[in-house]
Amino acid sequence: MIPFAFIVDWWSDQTLSLQIFWGIGLVSLGLIVLQAVLGLFAGHDGDVSVDVATDHELSGYLSLKSISALMLGLGFGGVMALQHNYSIPVASAFGLLIGLVIMASYVLLMKFVYSLRSDGTAILKEAIGCNGTVYMRIPGENAGAGEVQVSFSGRRQNVKAYTTGPELATGTDVKVTALRGESALVVEKLS
Repeated sequence: MIPFAFIVDWWSDQTLSLQIFWGIGLVSLGLIVLQAVLGLFAGHDGDVSVDVATDHELSGYLSLKSISALMLGLGFGGVMALQHNYSIPVASAFGLLIGLVIMASYVLLMKFVYSLRSDGTAILKEAIGCNGTVYMRIPGENAGAGEVQVSFSGRRQNVKAYTTGPELATGTDVKVTALRGESALVVEKLS
């Protein structure tokens, strides 16, 4: 463990400009670590989105995490530049550039990750014409819904289903003939 006195001595040896850049970088790092801990242990992503009045496609990605990434680069990039004897304006510009690169990388990574998300729904119209099996009895003459297992969109799914004909018992082979609303199918018994 690093003694507290060592940290105080190290901090007091820094110039004011280095203290400012170190402060920005360390606070940003602390926020990022806190967000990660919240995500792992508390089930919260630790992020707060910022609504930006723009139609820009990436505006939804402006958040506490992306701003923390920007500030992390600004702080530690500024420290690196000052330690290489650059002026404060050059260190600020360098830190901002590093921060923008880190922020853009984070935003692009999140855009890619979010594009992989699925809300669990499939495009049911792709099921029309597919064969399936009754999973839960379907009352006849549109009297109520049952459930069928049908393969479409590359996977087998259970979907609410109706029939216009007689009741269909569990295990009956069926064919999907139409959609009913946005979340149900119309099926008929296979001959």
